Amino acid sequence: MTLLKMKKHLSLSENTEIETIWRKITNNNYYRILLGAIVGAGLGLLYWKFIGCNSGTCPLTSDPYKTVGIFTLMGGLYAKKDKQKKKEAN
Repeated sequence: MTLLKMKKHLSLSENTEIETIWRKITNNNYYRILLGAIVGAGLGLLYWKFIGCNSGTCPLTSDPYKTVGIFTLMGGLYAKKDKQKKKEAN
């Protein structure tokens, strides 16, 4: 097999199933917000685990539920804001 044929065989074509799913997610506003909220929740949990307040005096970072909730909200809003920016730019 020549190098060109190997490269063509190994590279992903534009119509792969993963790319189709990714386009559906990024084009649909609800999926985009849901994905942003999930990523935000994960980041909130990591923030609480590694950076959060241990003494209990910090109102947002001492409780994991509050931290995850705030980061979930921020992630969803950021995903929605990003989509609106792209629409305004076009």
